[in-house]
Amino acid sequence: MNYEIRQITTQELLPLRQKVLKPFLRVEECEVDGDYLHSTFHFGLYTDGKLASIATFVQEAHPNFPAKLSYRLRGMATHDAHQGQGLGGKLLTYGENFLRGRGCDFLWFNARIKAFPFYERLGFAYYGPLFDIKDIGPHKVMYKSLIPR
Repeated sequence: MNYEIRQITTQELLPLRQKVLKPFLRVEECEVDGDYLHSTFHFGLYTDGKLASIATFVQEAHPNFPAKLSYRLRGMATHDAHQGQGLGGKLLTYGENFLRGRGCDFLWFNARIKAFPFYERLGFAYYGPLFDIKDIGPHKVMYKSLIPR
């Protein structure tokens, strides 16, 4: 499958974020803290000219993990028609390499239960207990060191 990954704007990714992650909200309600910061990076993976997968990386430390430069993954989503094709993994790996190249040594996020296997396959580990996010459901913190081995 041919694909292209490129940096995109918040406005470009919001419709897919809403469709996949928060269909109970209006598109404009799907912005997250940090979407418009200069240090935030949004990436989109396109197939046949259409946005298939998105990921947002916000510079944010996790209070329980010391790191030189931490980023938090927000709003990772792949369109239903493209799930299970490996596109999300390609996009997340691209984002990790991009951040590593800018000195990031730690990536973390809150993962939904249904996404646990996806993130485990990409080498992410769990931290702490299961917790609930209102209107969305149970989550766990997942993380990965980006320091080259």
